[in-house]
Amino acid sequence: MTETEVLSTRTPEQIRWLLEAYFAAPVNDAWPDMAEDYEWADRTRPFVDNALNRPEIALVLPWLKKSVDRFAIYVVVDKREDVVPTAELIKAFAGPSYLADSSMERPAQLDAGVEIERILLEYVDPAAVFRLGAGPMPKQRGRLTDAMRLMQEALANRPTRSWRVVKSAGRLLAEFDAALAAGGEASSAAILDQLREVGGLDASNLAYLTIKRLNRLGKDAEIQALPRLVDIIRQEPPTPVREALLESLYFSAIEDYLATGDLDAAFQVLMDTGTYLQELLNGPLRMRSISAWTIAVLAGIIGDDHSLLKHAKDELHRMDRFEELPEAVREQLLSRVEDDSPELETAPATQSAIRSWSELLAAISDNSPAVLNVLRESSWQDWPPPAQDDEEIAGLLDGLRDEAAEQAWSAVGAFLEAAGYDDPAAFSAEAFILNALTHSRFNPGDLLAIQALLGVALRGAPNADHYQRMLWEIGSESDRWVAPERASVVLDIVDTLVLSACPDEAARQQLSYRLLTPLSRHSERLDPTDIAFARVLDGELELGLPWQIEQDDEQLEPEVWRAANVSILLYSLDEKVLGRVTEQLRALAPNARVTCSSDHVGSPRLRLWVQSADLVVLITRCAKHAATGFISCHTSSEKIAYVDGSGSASLLRTTLAEIKRRYG
Repeated sequence: MTETEVLSTRTPEQIRWLLEAYFAAPVNDAWPDMAEDYEWADRTRPFVDNALNRPEIALVLPWLKKSVDRFAIYVVVDKREDVVPTAELIKAFAGPSYLADSSMERPAQLDAGVEIERILLEYVDPAAVFRLGAGPMPKQRGRLTDAMRLMQEALANRPTRSWRVVKSAGRLLAEFDAALAAGGEASSAAILDQLREVGGLDASNLAYLTIKRLNRLGKDAEIQALPRLVDIIRQEPPTPVREALLESLYFSAIEDYLATGDLDAAFQVLMDTGTYLQELLNGPLRMRSISAWTIAVLAGIIGDDHSLLKHAKDELHRMDRFEELPEAVREQLLSRVEDDSPELETAPATQSAIRSWSELLAAISDNSPAVLNVLRESSWQDWPPPAQDDEEIAGLLDGLRDEAAEQAWSAVGAFLEAAGYDDPAAFSAEAFILNALTHSRFNPGDLLAIQALLGVALRGAPNADHYQRMLWEIGSESDRWVAPERASVVLDIVDTLVLSACPDEAARQQLSYRLLTPLSRHSERLDPTDIAFARVLDGELELGLPWQIEQDDEQLEPEVWRAANVSILLYSLDEKVLGRVTEQLRALAPNARVTCSSDHVGSPRLRLWVQSADLVVLITRCAKHAATGFISCHTSSEKIAYVDGSGSASLLRTTLAEIKRRYG
């Protein structure tokens, strides 16, 4: 974009018509009819002046309705490519300090039934609109107004230019996979938006990423409702996408029938899908999901496809997971396929020539095109865990040149999935952390991955020298990424240090002090939830940092939390994080009834917990090994909140924010 290009397509006439309708006295008390003698005109006039004179910057308009005591600031964005940068600006200028809810950092769905929003929809054709709100007190609303005015002043006083920092599609893809594997629900959504705007990916590949993300979140009904789903299937998607589509069909359509043994109803649902199910099952199948294999077996029974049934039986035996099939399905399969010795050594023709993590790193070093296929097809799921060759993998990572090191980060999401919580590959995790620090990977998705990698590294119980070196490496670059708007991931990192074995207390103290001090200096900009948890960490580490917040803000949220009579289910595969957050909720929300689950598969017990909870809060890290699909299947989407991260601070922040949003 050149400096003379204008970002807005709004004409002066459209803006004047909009302002007259928007500030009409019956609609808006922020500046009724824009009357010059209105006592608070000077509070709103700067926004109107910018709307009239600076159409190249985002349109920001306050709204107040005194009769119902409602207040909002609408931020209107004209072009899709400016949506993500605008979200970042809102987060930087207002963020948790002034916004009533962190969800306001994302575009809102306007309601034409609300008069002020009908006016916006009628007079402009926005790419997105942010609906910002503050607490109920005039002081809180005034501070949000000042923050938005400051944001517009900053934009108005800088040269006109593209707001975007151009990243390659490859780098964004790596960040997307890292964020997704580390449990970054909101971060992965923002990166996916950037990928749509940057270009370099066709519609099919963008659809594959969308399906991959929804599958990790357990949003199976949303996958089945995607437009042009049949067209996506007909383009021969990679194995992980096919598996995700089969899983979504299982949980959204037949899981309940199989739980009661009603095979006839399950068969009828699958027959109603028509040819698209058969197209999903065409070609070699090498899946890991029991729900996907269940669909394959039922389809084989419907079509009397002995070859498919034999292949399913052999693969399930090869993975030692045959007994995990639902009992009624397992019996049907055994009755149709002779119980002979499975062909354990037979592999489909598409099996990758790369057969281990060490071979993958060697191939990356050689710039082999086979690497892309391994990541596309998730072939690593059939390899031995990286912990088996940990030191060798770490050595290969440390020896990569710059270009190869850049490509290696594209495998960090797969590494986190493979390492999980049970197979710590500590040396490899540290090598990936060093890769991130060396190549300035400090975007939100990358930072979530760094926190997850630190957890993997520390579960390997490093000795004192190793521990000290790793923490020094992280601290040496911290001034480049520690900031109030990234408080949750910073607190997650410090909490990871607290929850892990510590062979060098001085090293832990030094890094924790370095990470928390910038947050302490700007504690007035932190979310009250973050301050509450920061105080806990500070006390445990005996740092003695000040955590100041204005008295009215400090009292508002705790009252909402203490009064909330709500049943909460927390879900994560990290039991330490669950225990940590449960302990904090007992202190901050004593009337809440908290249940925790780290079950890997669905069960009658988990179903009961899910169905009886008023609020379900999910950490989706390592979701391929979790019961997220089962959980989503057994409760309404309105009851589910997804955590952007995988640590205690992120889980606590999301839970308390949801309590405030729903019951405040």
